[in-house]
Amino acid sequence: MMAKKESIESITGLMRNLMHSPEARNPHAWLHLELTREQLRVIFLLSFKGSASPGEVAESFDVPKANVTSVIDRLVGKGLVNRQENPDDRRSYILSLTEEGRSQVEQLREIGDARIKRVLEKMPDEALASLQIGLESLSTVLKEEGEAHGCH
Repeated sequence: MMAKKESIESITGLMRNLMHSPEARNPHAWLHLELTREQLRVIFLLSFKGSASPGEVAESFDVPKANVTSVIDRLVGKGLVNRQENPDDRRSYILSLTEEGRSQVEQLREIGDARIKRVLEKMPDEALASLQIGLESLSTVLKEEGEAHGCH
């Protein structure tokens, strides 16, 4: 059996290869949205966070606030993002997804889920069981790490 360090290196390499494989990068599900990569990043961030100020969006992507302003304006124009006055600071506003924005994100997630299910169906039962055990363990450790660092 491989030493733990070699196992970790092997797993991270496999995960990197999976994420960069042509199959994983197939844009088919995204093409109908007519959204840029930056716009997709913003709607997924808002989906994850629930709401954020433009400054928080910029900080999350480590870019100047001015870089996200036009992206946000386009998303508001497409009806995917709401802009509401910030009750704590009238000079700023809070962003959140509209119903249409949430629907778009959910549709993409469903397409992704269907795709991964098709791939998993092709795996042998033993490999699938091992993968499930490994992912459950990974999920537990990530949850514990999040709790230890005050993340929810």
